[in-house]
Amino acid sequence: MAKKEETRKRIMKIALNLFSEQGYYSTTTKEIAKQAGINEITLFRHFGTKENLFQETTDQYVKAIDIKNEISRLKKQDFEESIIEIARDYLEFCFQNEKLYKIQMRLTDDERDFVKLKLSRGFAYELCDYFKMLKDKGDIKGEPETMAVTFIDSILGAFTIYVLSANTFTDIDIHDLVDEHAKQFANYYRI
Repeated sequence: MAKKEETRKRIMKIALNLFSEQGYYSTTTKEIAKQAGINEITLFRHFGTKENLFQETTDQYVKAIDIKNEISRLKKQDFEESIIEIARDYLEFCFQNEKLYKIQMRLTDDERDFVKLKLSRGFAYELCDYFKMLKDKGDIKGEPETMAVTFIDSILGAFTIYVLSANTFTDIDIHDLVDEHAKQFANYYRI
């Protein structure tokens, strides 16, 4: 049983690398099997189809942020301090899921329905709830859902430029840039 699980993990790790480098359609099961040191039939015994392999791989490797606990911990902090910490956590989340993000960026418009990576959706829901709570307390202004989406978009935008330019777009460190986004965000919405 341990050998079977070890083989599955090796296949998924190689598939993740190839999907992120070449995209879903350009990566063949034959190529994955070859790099995994197995035959293609073994790959299909483990996953059935390339689509199943892809879905299991993306599900396996998405690393989540425990945003509920993070927000509970940050409730007692100043709004700006908490937003900076959340922004830093989200940036780290992006870096931890960089290969999956690259896969998502390689999809054409007609492939986007096939792959529904939920890298930010849960984060946005929790962040929206946090902003609703702060608004109800009278600590912030703004529409919570718009705030959550704007917050994520600003960090994801900085991360996208970082990834696409191979960190050559600016000399400003991405961590400093994200901190600045968070400070501006907090100053804009704070009452």
